[in-house]
Amino acid sequence: MFGYVIPNQAALSPEAQARYRTAYCGLCRRIGALHGLRGRLTLSYDLTFLNLLLSSLYEGESELAAGSGHCPIHPIRKVDWRASAPTDYCADLSVALHYYNAADKWKDDHSLLGLGFQQLLASPTEAAAARWPRQCGAIRACLDRLAQYEAKGSEDLDAVSGCFGELMAELFDYQEDHWSPELRSIGFNLGKYIYLLDAYDDLAKDTRKGAYNPLRSLSQTPGYEEEMREIFELLLSNCARSFERLPCVEDVDLLRNILYSGVWLKYNCKNEKQKHKTA
Repeated sequence: MFGYVIPNQAALSPEAQARYRTAYCGLCRRIGALHGLRGRLTLSYDLTFLNLLLSSLYEGESELAAGSGHCPIHPIRKVDWRASAPTDYCADLSVALHYYNAADKWKDDHSLLGLGFQQLLASPTEAAAARWPRQCGAIRACLDRLAQYEAKGSEDLDAVSGCFGELMAELFDYQEDHWSPELRSIGFNLGKYIYLLDAYDDLAKDTRKGAYNPLRSLSQTPGYEEEMREIFELLLSNCARSFERLPCVEDVDLLRNILYSGVWLKYNCKNEKQKHKTA
């Protein structure tokens, strides 16, 4: 359920692409500094977006560190990076999200990969939870509730996607301050979008395997594709409306690129493939 909140690189200038890479590499660097090499396995585009958003919104409230250096992925060529307090926050959330996701995979599917990843991230997640008990508690509670819905085979889209929406709302609410309503709205609607797009993307695979998917019945009804497009448009328009109320200046071009274009890339790609199959 990761990797949907991505930039549309083709629509970014070379300068903007470089800015995005410095934020991505900065998050990777801070995950490594806080949680070691194993933590870096949890690096994602989704948390890079949150890093960009919070760093822009709270610009100037914490010291900005920047530099260049080698890393395990780029051992020869140095890469530029930048990080601030929100970057450390996102680094902690990154390991916690992947830990609890791996725990669910082990519990639900007895996935040995999930068990191994859970054990690998246990200590980093304990440290993250000590710093951010509200957020880590919300991850666990929301995923537990979501697992109950899924075990019952629920097809109540608002209920099941709302679990992941509530989870993301808690993570986006960094400081519980006057920006909380807009940040929580972005997180809630984006979380619902991610959950439903993941279900939409996995529908054919889940159907073949006989696995749970909340869209299975809806997909058999006339107008399914149009209804899903309308749901996605509504959720993302809610995100955009709340985002535009925030006084973000730094990297606002990157943030708009992701929210208005990048989040649609996987949806559009899936539909293009489907058109070619039916042509």
